[in-house]
Amino acid sequence: MRRFGSLVGLFILRAPGTPPDGGPVMARIEGQLYALVFSDRPRAQAARATFGVNEAAVFYVCAANRDEVVRELLAAGACGFIADYDPSSATFSAAGALHAA
Repeated sequence: MRRFGSLVGLFILRAPGTPPDGGPVMARIEGQLYALVFSDRPRAQAARATFGVNEAAVFYVCAANRDEVVRELLAAGACGFIADYDPSSATFSAAGALHAA
């Protein structure tokens, strides 16, 4: 498993509305919330159907919006992020912690 130091260059899914019913798509693992992120747009698009959030928008995290995205994720209760989660095998390719800017 790789570790990411930043969300820059990754994609998140955002469901319409505000948490807990909307906002960033997350997973609860051992009692902790993690943002689900994806290494490319096609993976993020495929995840919408897999996770049943077809209305969620794919959002690219770049240097200009990174701080805003991190604030949003922290406010929603996320402690970190996992990349390219595969529910069929319960695996992911990388993980990282969220740090306030």
